[in-house]
Amino acid sequence: MPFGVWVVAGVAVGALATGALIASGVLDHEAGAPTDPTGQVDGSGDAGDQAADEAEQRAEDAADFLAAFERSRLGTFVVESTLQRTFPGGEGFTAESSVAQDPPDRLERSLGSVTARLGPEVTLCRVTEANLYRCVTGRAERSYRGLVADEVEALATYLGGELPLYSVTADGDCFDLDQVRPLPAPPYGTSARFCFDDDTGALTFLRIERDEAVDVTEATSVTADVRAGDLRPPETGDRAPAQPDGGVVPNEDPSTTTTESDGG
Repeated sequence: MPFGVWVVAGVAVGALATGALIASGVLDHEAGAPTDPTGQVDGSGDAGDQAADEAEQRAEDAADFLAAFERSRLGTFVVESTLQRTFPGGEGFTAESSVAQDPPDRLERSLGSVTARLGPEVTLCRVTEANLYRCVTGRAERSYRGLVADEVEALATYLGGELPLYSVTADGDCFDLDQVRPLPAPPYGTSARFCFDDDTGALTFLRIERDEAVDVTEATSVTADVRAGDLRPPETGDRAPAQPDGGVVPNEDPSTTTTESDGG
């Protein structure tokens, strides 16, 4: 989950509704449905009402998902999670990840890296082959709330428009995204499932299915009690924690300067 990625509103599933109406009209015509004097199939009736109801429900589900996502980016909590990546052949690995958040401060640990925003500064840390952090720090150029607004707006573009990239189905505190428009390397794979904690709004479960791998991130603990140490990034030379498979996921060292402007 990138430090500054995620999406407000919009949720047009008009294309899906139109497709369903057209399909139902064709089927009604084949079954002898009445037509008007111009020869057009009468779109009224149960099939047309059902399609309209489904389109309205999908729009509501998408709006609820955007609201839940925005809440997850503005809440205060600490979430410890386990990430399981599985490749098509069945092989994979497990890693620990965490998010501590008390906006505008935020710290995320995942796959051998740490991204943090603390006050006016943004810090990016990578793990070297020696299992030590190498960090760079720069000044945040934008506000945290501004970044969240951008994330929500970007996500809304995936769910809205005449032909959305994803359709959304609500399932309690969870939301299922299914790709409905072809696009190489879609941002949330061919399908994804998001689940949120009812009390804190934190993201507690994320499953993303891609052709190259399936990632499942599941929370092992959630708390609204955030301490100063939870938000403090490591320093260069600090030892990285061991991962469940007996090691860490090393990354290339970052450059000596940073131009990050998202900070969150």
